[in-house]
Amino acid sequence: MKNISKRLKSTAFRLLGLMGIAAILCGCEEFLDVKPDQSLVVPTTLDDVRGLLDNTNVFNVQPVLPLISAEEMWISDQGFDALTNPIEQATYTWQEDPFLGGFGGDWVNPYRQVFYANVALEALEKYQGSDLETYETLLGSALFLRAYAYSQLAVQFAPPYQKNGGNEGLLGIVLKETADINQAITRSSLQETYNKIISDLLRAVDLLPIRNEPKTRPSKAAALGLLARVYLSTFQYELAAKASIQALSSYPERLNWNDLNVNAPRPFTRFDSETVFYSVLASLTFPISNEVVVDSVLLDQFEVNDLRLPSFFDARPDGLSVYTGKISGDTRNFGGISVGELYLNAMEGLARTGQNEQALQLLNEFLSLRYESSSWMPIDQLDNEELISRILEERRKELIGRGIRWSDLRRLNQEEAPVTLRRIVKGQSFELLPNSLRYTFPIPIDEINQSGITQNPR
Repeated sequence: MKNISKRLKSTAFRLLGLMGIAAILCGCEEFLDVKPDQSLVVPTTLDDVRGLLDNTNVFNVQPVLPLISAEEMWISDQGFDALTNPIEQATYTWQEDPFLGGFGGDWVNPYRQVFYANVALEALEKYQGSDLETYETLLGSALFLRAYAYSQLAVQFAPPYQKNGGNEGLLGIVLKETADINQAITRSSLQETYNKIISDLLRAVDLLPIRNEPKTRPSKAAALGLLARVYLSTFQYELAAKASIQALSSYPERLNWNDLNVNAPRPFTRFDSETVFYSVLASLTFPISNEVVVDSVLLDQFEVNDLRLPSFFDARPDGLSVYTGKISGDTRNFGGISVGELYLNAMEGLARTGQNEQALQLLNEFLSLRYESSSWMPIDQLDNEELISRILEERRKELIGRGIRWSDLRRLNQEEAPVTLRRIVKGQSFELLPNSLRYTFPIPIDEINQSGITQNPR
């Protein structure tokens, strides 16, 4: 973080001085219509703060390496050699230092989001006007965006939350609660990390409006959805179910796959009713390579009348399938909050707390939106073990390509039968054992050298 602090220290005023210009450049994105004045140096008005938080190039892009690390997809030897960033190759094979002695965007970019959010929060602390509605919306947005960045960092750079306790004694991430670039930095405990994320999100839920257009801006349902995601990763299943059900209630829109042209090259449109909060994974070669194909074990879980099969995948002449139908509406992988994830978080939380009837009801409601209506029949009865197994199967299918599988593996290796990941690249075998230390990414070595914070064991 000192390296981030040092880099921010040398560029902070330049960054702030260019915020207006950056926002203007972001205006090239067709979904962003807020364009703050170029002369903006530091945010002093609510319009300034909104312009800062509407910078989609900063806030609506998230880490991509967890996607490459998981077992949803594999790449051919030819595709592996063509990966333009060697960090992708090192991540794919679970190397000890995937950043190859340098920095990676998955570390720098979320902390840039934290910095921008803290600038906004400090500007809001000084607000003395009377527009309470806008003030609360912006305050809730900044808290959500900081929590979103922290949650992404925790999944990658902090160890998995332990179901059996002891999280107070594990290292979490650096929590930057101020935009002061001279602030001393230390790593919080893992428990403190998640306590802070949850605290920010609970405040955001109270402050954010039901709707907050465009969907690059957070809403109450988005905050509840992220809260449920965090509760799930910390084994707080009852709270995960409660937050998800609240989110589904406050966001009533539903996308029925039967209404889609599932055979179209891009069946989904940006900001459709499936999207609660819009965010995409950072651009690298791996997610868009035609040499990256879907794992056959995962693909075989899709039934022929499951409309996600034709909408998500395109078959190659060799019979392998490429993941192309992304709910982002373009070539970028979606990573935000969706209605499908809300359903899955709710039903898993319910099933794991013995509320089978309600979980099955939600499962059937969810599947009716994904399967051909002419051939789908509701599931009558499943015992608890069967129900959880089916929910987890649907989770794998629905959330493919979003980077969520990595977080799920960190959790489910403590719940279900542990999974060993294996890959063969150019004749060489690579293996990732359940609960391996390599489920936690190392902090980039440049950061360690300049800040002195403790490195993650690998």
